[in-house]
Amino acid sequence: GVLIRSCDVYQALGISLPDWVRRTQGFTRNAAAYEHRRDEAYLEMARRLDSALEAQCDLVIVDAVHGESAKRALMYDVCRAHGVAPTLLWCRCDDPAEVRRRIEAWRGRERDPKNEASDLSVFRHIVSLWEDPESDPLGHGARASVLVYDTKALTLRVAGGARTPVVDVIHAALNGAGAVSPG
Repeated sequence: GVLIRSCDVYQALGISLPDWVRRTQGFTRNAAAYEHRRDEAYLEMARRLDSALEAQCDLVIVDAVHGESAKRALMYDVCRAHGVAPTLLWCRCDDPAEVRRRIEAWRGRERDPKNEASDLSVFRHIVSLWEDPESDPLGHGARASVLVYDTKALTLRVAGGARTPVVDVIHAALNGAGAVSPG
């Protein structure tokens, strides 16, 4: 399969999230300039998804927030063009203290791309743009399959769309890793 990580795409495009945190003063000034650069990264992720599907990869994982419906719609369009049904895995934690603890644990490791979001302002910015994916339309009355994984309670639920074989694989993988609580 193919793994497309937003942090790798950001790095390839020269987008440093810690630098943008400083430049935008925690996304309180000129955040639109950052969002423009971020849009370029999402277009690149869509291009990479298209290339992977064109190459008929069996499994493609796009590891990115996709918190805005327009960003998800771009991915849905690529999937539709290749006759592939997308499945979303929404990892979330609704405990603000736990979110803060996790982000603070990354502090000092921001130069590692996978830890670059180690500032609470990044989380707050994402939250300010967030649009719930549970009822995203795919066309023809279909909805995307959405799995919601509570990273604190370690529970997984199917929130939208059809229960596809991919949903069962994700559930089994999380359950096999001890990441999903019984029931």
